[in-house]
Amino acid sequence: MMRVTVLAALSMALASFGEAQAAPCRPGDEACPVLLKMKPGAISITATGSVSGERPNFYFQFAARAGQRMTIHTEGGGLKTGPGIPIAGPNGFQDAVDADTPFRLPADGAYLITLHANTMADGPFGRFEMTLTIK
Repeated sequence: MMRVTVLAALSMALASFGEAQAAPCRPGDEACPVLLKMKPGAISITATGSVSGERPNFYFQFAARAGQRMTIHTEGGGLKTGPGIPIAGPNGFQDAVDADTPFRLPADGAYLITLHANTMADGPFGRFEMTLTIK
């Protein structure tokens, strides 16, 4: 009887230990990208985020259709935009798009934008603003 109680207590302790280790998902993390959804009739949306030494990448997600042209504009935060801003999408699509340059999206579905802190520059961290335009 005692053995079952000890095993049950150990099992519960291990379960609660695992729960305590799980970190909450913060908006902008890769596992919790900030979802960008435009109002009906809109062609652009502006969102903010921040990068730091502890969080050098910030992620946004949006949905689009094949053939639409997307443009990304960023300001502030010391973001790295050259040689392109990484974007991933449906069917394993990956590329790097130039800031302020229209890019034709290849497929219908969800896309992920990754903004990186420019750690090679002075003042690489801070708040930024990103405008996504889709036509």
